[in-house]
Amino acid sequence: MEDQGCNYQRAERFPLPVILYIVCTSIEAVVGMSLNAFIAVVNCIDGMRNGHLKSIDKILTAFGVSRCFYMCLLVIKIFWIAFFPWIFEYTSLYQTYKATTWFLNCTNLCFTACLCTFYCAKIANFQHYIFFLLKTRISRLVPWMLLASLLGSLATTSPFFKEIYIFTCQNYSSFDILGNVTLEGFTVETDLVHLFLWCGLGFTVAFFISTTSTFLLLFSLWRHTQQMQNSSASFSSPSMAAHFQAVKIIISLLVINVINFVSLMVLLSNRFLDSSLASRFCAIILNACPSVQSSLLIWGNPKLKREFGRVVHYIRYMFLFGKGVMRDAFCLPSKMIGSVSCIPNTHSYSCNPEVRQVTHEELH
Repeated sequence: MEDQGCNYQRAERFPLPVILYIVCTSIEAVVGMSLNAFIAVVNCIDGMRNGHLKSIDKILTAFGVSRCFYMCLLVIKIFWIAFFPWIFEYTSLYQTYKATTWFLNCTNLCFTACLCTFYCAKIANFQHYIFFLLKTRISRLVPWMLLASLLGSLATTSPFFKEIYIFTCQNYSSFDILGNVTLEGFTVETDLVHLFLWCGLGFTVAFFISTTSTFLLLFSLWRHTQQMQNSSASFSSPSMAAHFQAVKIIISLLVINVINFVSLMVLLSNRFLDSSLASRFCAIILNACPSVQSSLLIWGNPKLKREFGRVVHYIRYMFLFGKGVMRDAFCLPSKMIGSVSCIPNTHSYSCNPEVRQVTHEELH
């Protein structure tokens, strides 16, 4: 994209709403990057320790890496907004940022579809040859599913560089997100037909796979509970509780993906100026979704939840008692399934490792 000789004028003034917006998005970026990096690091360490990554860990690691890249993109945008807003909004970086934003969000939708398909194949029980074949081969299909997600997202991203945004130079004045940049002779036209066609295609395919897998999983669990009730058997087993918890997380991810997609479409369609309240509100919601999704994934995974609790425990006692006490209060067991109990005494903390019985059924 060429600038075609358009002139840019900048005023060195930061309104209070812009400062608040930058602070809010910066906090979202730090929290989101920390949570997603935690997911990726814990799974990678566990993979190096065991010599391989479990199938569920591959999907969660892909989630974490994708969301980390999106948070890095958000940090770059904050930097450009604060120092070079006229360059970011009205040069070739405009197309690149919009395209990258959609690509990372589309991969997140596809990874959600992979997670739903994996849970459905592992948990649901249907007496059909195709479903039995999927259940036995799902672990080997996970890498190919992730690769297909990346290729599909890339295919729906390519039109951003050719068909969606049209740049022209005319006598025109506008305001950027700072509300203090005047542009002479520059306009951006958005082809909404191509935008909603390609983005809608990517969202519809991923959302259809996710909802279909979730429906099959819910139907299978409902039928299983009905059979156990008719046979006067107890269905409050740890495995059933874990299965219902997985369903709750999947449904929550789907709801967040819908909110994320609506907010993203508002921003990509350029129906509002970046300095408008609607754009900033949608941007805040969009940037908060990765943190909420990561929190759900950590809460629903026993290994991530256990390790996250240990990290929080370490940080809390480090601030309360200092690093010297933490050498005694924070003990790393040899295996991740072990737990550590720290018993305070008069002067320091002593750690007694205890072996915990694994009561849940981990998915492989």
